[in-house]
Amino acid sequence: MNNVSYIHEVMNDVAIVLAPLKSRLKSERRFIDALLHIFSSVTDFRQQLKVIYKLENILCICLLIAMRGKFTSFYHAGLFIKVRTDYFKNLGLIEGDKIPSHDTLRRIFLYIDADELRDCMLNRIRDMLDKITAAVQESGNKVRLLSGDGKTFNGSGRTDGTRNVNVFNVLDASGSLCLASIPLEDKDSEIPTFKRLLKKYKLKNTMVTGDALHCQIDTMDIIHSRGGDFTFTVKDNQPGKKQHIIDVLKFNAAKCKLVSYNNCDYEIFVIDYELTEEDFPHAAAYVRMISHKRAAQQDYNPTAQYFVTSSPNIRLIVEAIDSRWTIECCFHWWKDDFLKEDDCTFMDKNAIKVMATFNNIAFSLYRIASAIFDDSCMAETRLRFEECPEKMLAKLVPLLEKQNLTMLIKQNMRGRKKTT
Repeated sequence: MNNVSYIHEVMNDVAIVLAPLKSRLKSERRFIDALLHIFSSVTDFRQQLKVIYKLENILCICLLIAMRGKFTSFYHAGLFIKVRTDYFKNLGLIEGDKIPSHDTLRRIFLYIDADELRDCMLNRIRDMLDKITAAVQESGNKVRLLSGDGKTFNGSGRTDGTRNVNVFNVLDASGSLCLASIPLEDKDSEIPTFKRLLKKYKLKNTMVTGDALHCQIDTMDIIHSRGGDFTFTVKDNQPGKKQHIIDVLKFNAAKCKLVSYNNCDYEIFVIDYELTEEDFPHAAAYVRMISHKRAAQQDYNPTAQYFVTSSPNIRLIVEAIDSRWTIECCFHWWKDDFLKEDDCTFMDKNAIKVMATFNNIAFSLYRIASAIFDDSCMAETRLRFEECPEKMLAKLVPLLEKQNLTMLIKQNMRGRKKTT
């Protein structure tokens, strides 16, 4: 195993291009204007003659509150605006004595198009990352990691028996971009939702991962038809398939590749026979993995885990398995620990989707800032900016403007060779 990764971590490219310039990434006073321009593409559902507050101003205010981890209810968000009115006035987001109330925030969250809100920022961030990646290396042979997993909004239930809403997220873990957040009634609804979303994406040079719930033949067929690869966990909910993998690995033990990677031991058999009805469709390898990452814990009790993958590439397989829980251990954890998403008390599904979208945007921005400032972890970036997210936005938002970014990349890459 060499140091060249098959699964492309875009934030490494961001650090290569922008970290050397971090001291010269000056805060732009006009970043608010640029941010308002980005948010202005979201359709305003309100009757214009009755509008008191510009929608883009409110969306900008909501993002600033979310980036502090303070948006857990409309009441608390409205109270934050009231207490910090001078702060928002200094940024030009509030004029005079017109202060948006929690009822105003609630109405906007109930009716705006969360997908438009997502795309207005996601597309800008994705364009920026694509430009940086293209400047650093020829990444055509790199593989992005796409993961699907559900996350419960634990504050959305009620004592009357109303269950918490489950939100299914699709994360481009390589670029730290959440492509979709869909509120669902229950866990089982994740399966058809994931299938529907996968049909929308171009999956060339993409490894799709998911837990055992998504180890479905139909899902595998969709991924294969879209030009992608998959790596799924196989558990006891499919006892016949799991036992078949165990038998295949045992029978072909002499042919298995033994690999140790990041405190995990892998036994990998690249399938060399014609697939039968007992095999998963499009399967290229079966894997047995034992993790030793908790060896220092008192409850350490390593057990074998089994996987099916459509890729015969050993290095890609172990990286995909090792990175499959980025969506839970990094993305979901960050949203709960810092952004306090579990404390969100909304019940309406559109409001939950809008809140998840704001938190997704906040996560991406913090992740990019972490790469730029070469922080060892996002917790350092959090300490740097949680009380002043406007300072982080003042550095990042100008980079979302194509002209500024192009000039910056050319300045930093002049005289340097692309890496491969």
